Amino acid sequence: MRTALLAVSILAASLVAEPARAVEPITADGTLLAGMYSSVWNSGTDLTALGEWSGKRASLAGSFHSPWENNPADTFSNTQWILEQAWLAKATPFANLGFPGITAAAVARGDHDQAIRHWAGHVKAWLDRGGGRSMFIAPLQEMNGNWVSYGMDGTNFKSAYRRIISIFRELGLSETKVRWVFAPNGWSTPPYKIADYYPGDDVVDAIGISAYNFGSGLDRWASVYEVFHAGLEELRTTVTASKPYFIAQTGSPTVGGERDPWLIDMFRFLAEDPNVVGFVYFNIDVTATEGVNFQIWNGSSGEAGWREGMGLASTRYQWPLTNWFQPGPLPFQGPAAAPGPCPEGKECDRIAAIDAGSRFSLYQQVAEGSSVDGYFYGQPGDLPLMGDWDGDGVKTPGMYRASNGFVYIRNSNTQGAADREFFFGQTGDIPVVGDWNGDGKDTISIYRNGTVYVTNQLGTVVAEKSYLFGVLGDRPFAGDFNGDGKDTVGLYRESSGFVYFRNTLASGVAEFDFFYGEPGDRILAGDWDGNGSDTVAVFRPRTGTVYFNLANVQSPATHSLRVGSGTVSVVAA
Repeated sequence: MRTALLAVSILAASLVAEPARAVEPITADGTLLAGMYSSVWNSGTDLTALGEWSGKRASLAGSFHSPWENNPADTFSNTQWILEQAWLAKATPFANLGFPGITAAAVARGDHDQAIRHWAGHVKAWLDRGGGRSMFIAPLQEMNGNWVSYGMDGTNFKSAYRRIISIFRELGLSETKVRWVFAPNGWSTPPYKIADYYPGDDVVDAIGISAYNFGSGLDRWASVYEVFHAGLEELRTTVTASKPYFIAQTGSPTVGGERDPWLIDMFRFLAEDPNVVGFVYFNIDVTATEGVNFQIWNGSSGEAGWREGMGLASTRYQWPLTNWFQPGPLPFQGPAAAPGPCPEGKECDRIAAIDAGSRFSLYQQVAEGSSVDGYFYGQPGDLPLMGDWDGDGVKTPGMYRASNGFVYIRNSNTQGAADREFFFGQTGDIPVVGDWNGDGKDTISIYRNGTVYVTNQLGTVVAEKSYLFGVLGDRPFAGDFNGDGKDTVGLYRESSGFVYFRNTLASGVAEFDFFYGEPGDRILAGDWDGNGSDTVAVFRPRTGTVYFNLANVQSPATHSLRVGSGTVSVVAA
């Protein structure tokens, strides 16, 4: 009887639901999971040796697959072997599933369902070995490029991506075993953008981009900021900021620059990004096919920059990634909107974004969520200006109409007729607004083919002084760069992204020059933090975003503000 009662008690206890366990959230909290694509078949041994050499294991093991790789004749591409090698190295597989020679439309139609099911069956067989086995899969990677057969077709890509996932789910492979990664290239072949391919939050667990420094061997040496920033900002501003990001593929050669400092900077830059949780380094020598060698580890030794990056406190090792493979959506909290750079109680410059229809959107703060005043002024095709024309401390709109050579100025931020108009310059002139003499009022000067013509009056007048500065093609801008109350002229070389300026209205070598932004950005300057000195910002038309810098030095942007892809001009206000 005691035995029977004990059995009943045990059974009753087993029927009581266990309390739900708290799941560790996925965060981009200043730490980073590192990973690598091995260059050898026995990647388990290779990645284990890498961990021993560097002092910390890689959390992710990258691999490339196709649905046909388990053909018996293809003995060197067995899915289960490749995945198990990652697990032997105590790393989670990050598997790219490509379809060489196949279009996205063919996958979307179901032409290759049998091959996908066959590959998925091998994946399932490996996962069913248990022991916490789990993995990331990135189907049809780099679909936004014209170098893959399934690229340049956003509509069919979305359907194909969803079709692949549905086949896996039919086999019972849920998010407790597989997490799905949308893995575009970091830049898109025109005319499409990354957002044109995004299949939807319901089928994307994480986003991973490819972003390489190809060095001067193929293109030019690119800084870590140049390689990663634009793609990550495009994801945040046009796709979603509520998903964790991976750098699904990256690498740097040695031709054209120093790789070790580049690697260390990469570890630090990615750890600080508010969405990035990890990266997978492409440790492959592709000199024969691509003309670039990205390899930093040869099986017994590697680059000092990798070892130093792995040694950073911000580089963490985790295996298995148990918190990633729980039922339901990933518990990831996207980055909060960053506060603007203007401290409370300070007087700071703002921006106005002007679209093709001559609508001014005047942002009250340089911060996400800022209130915006809108009004129409001028005509389509006019060049917008902003200045404190009457010395009341408020910048208001102006328009330069190249078709007739007139400037139209208004003294309030409202729609209406011009308060003042006058003939200005000649065809091809670029107007530059500034307070050149420190009297508290802005006037308009001219930049003409490398010569600055300065005037301190609003009207059709002869320039009071002129001087040579820059070269043909430079774009002028104005700012009080040293806080003395007077504006001077700076130049932005859009072809290279270099900024040049002097603190006097006179010819001479630039007193300051530095790289900021990327080719094609449009320059402006303002006192964004209220400290009395102007610093640069750039508007990037392809992302519709303004990137602000609080120091006139080469550095990552300190703040950004999306103002919309329809915007054609941005000016300080």
